[in-house]
Order: sequence, then structure tokens, then C-alpha cells
Amino acid sequence: MAAIQCSVDIPKVAGLEDGQLTVGREFYLNCKGDWPKTLKQDHLKVAGNEDFKYQLKLLAFEFRTPEEADLKVTSYIAAKHQFPQLLLTDGDQVVDLGPLQFQVQSVLPPPPAPGTAEGAEAAKVEPYGPFGPVPIAVPALYWLLLLGSLFLAATLAGLKIWRLYQRREMLLRLKEHDAALSPMLEFHQSMRRLQRANPVFYGKEATAQELREGVETLSRMFKVYLSRRLKVPAFEWNERLILAEIRRYHPSVYENYFRRIRDLFTEFKKAEGAGQKLNGKDVSQLAETLRKTLEGIESLMGGA
Repeated sequence: MAAIQCSVDIPKVAGLEDGQLTVGREFYLNCKGDWPKTLKQDHLKVAGNEDFKYQLKLLAFEFRTPEEADLKVTSYIAAKHQFPQLLLTDGDQVVDLGPLQFQVQSVLPPPPAPGTAEGAEAAKVEPYGPFGPVPIAVPALYWLLLLGSLFLAATLAGLKIWRLYQRREMLLRLKEHDAALSPMLEFHQSMRRLQRANPVFYGKEATAQELREGVETLSRMFKVYLSRRLKVPAFEWNERLILAEIRRYHPSVYENYFRRIRDLFTEFKKAEGAGQKLNGKDVSQLAETLRKTLEGIESLMGGA
């Protein structure tokens, strides 16, 4: 082990008494001697038992010259510390820093003597008052979050009630204006009427206006069937709500025809927004897809 001698250096700190060590105050050990050349500085610590880390803790290590080093340390125990042989280790080597002693003062004021007035006052034990509810201040942000949550819950409840009202009104209208034809027969009748009226269905050149009217009529026929056969407010609700309603009341239709119904809504939106790009072939294919989908739904539900 190397022969090294250390001295205590307490740097001045504003607000603390010069030259006095207190618990947790940082100070330096200025050590000079023959240091090992292969010392691993990053692994250095004070060697000793578990209590040593509270008596003297190494915070940093730095060489000033090959023979001189500064050890930044602190102590967490108020007492007079005496080390007959202070040892430093990097895990592989042990360095002897020689004897060391220093005094650490407590940061707490000393207790008053028993014979003094302060001691008598401290010895007097006052009974605890009654325990009661403790007022807790609630930040304004919590109130805003609570109000926002209540408003959101009220809005969602209102929307649900409104949708139930819309569905009930639709069912009443269907009952009041119940047609003699079934939904599927009404669709076929409307399709034949459209094929006779619109030239796109019998091989003639159709104008942009006629193509647009054909798409609008097919879309209306689609929604009429959904409203009558599946009891869904297809004219009042959007695609997402319509599909959710079908899933709730007609799970078998949803399972087998969800994708086709969704695709039909998408195709109608694209066709209605196509404008001059729409052609007769597009309308004919849309009509054929619609017919096959509704006939499949009808067959699944066991209708005429």
C-alpha cells in the first residue's frame, strides 16, 4: 500500500460558519504521496463496513499533479470522527491515506438544559386538540375537469336520447305510411321504373344530369330499403350510426354484409361527388351491386 498523507480543507460557503463542518457539508481531503499508476478513479470509494458510507462518503476524485489529489467528501453523522488508517479502494487496489480525524456538528440546535426555563417549557406536554375534518383546497383545474366530464356525459346522454327519439319517429312514420309492397318488392318496382326512365340503363348516351339523377335515385332506394326492412333511420343518420344500429338489432346481417353495406355508402359518396367524371358504366355497375346486396340481405332474413 502507498504512503499518502491527507489534510482537511473546508471551503468557505456563504451563510455557513467558516471552518466548521456540519452534517452534509462538503469538504476536501488534500492528499499527497505516491499514488498507484493504474488507479481506477471512477470506481473509488472509502473502504470499510456499511457504517463508513455515513461517516465519510466520497463524492469526487481529481488529480492536481501525479502526486497530489483532491477528494471531495461529506459526512452524514454528527460526531468526532477518528480514522487510525483511512483506506481508499477501486475494487482491485487499496490505497492507505494514513490517519485522519475531523469533527462534524449537528445542524439542529442543542436541547435546553433541564434546569432552565426553556427546558421546563419543553418538558411541558400539551394535550392534543380534537381531531376533525381537515379542509383540503381543491385546485381550479380539478373543478374544470369535473365540469368538463359532466358536460361530456350529459352531451353523450342527450345524443343517445335524441337518436332513440329519431328511431321511434321513423318507426311511427313507417307504420302510418305502411306500403302494400314489401321492402324488396318496392325496391324491384323502383328499379324497373328507373331502368325505363333513365337512358343509361337501355344503352343510350346519358347526359351528366341523367347520370347524377340515376345515382341519386339508387341512393334513395338503398336508404328506403334500409329504413323499411332493417328499421334504421337511414335518411337521418350517418353511415357509422347506421352500421352500429344494424349490428345491434340485426347481428347476422352485420356479420355477413357489413363490408358490402359500407362499400355501398362509400361508392354512393364517390359517385355523387364525381360530377363530369361519372359515366354510364359506373351507374350500371352500382345498380347491379346494390341489387345483389339487398337480395342477399333479404334471403338471409327469410323475406319474400
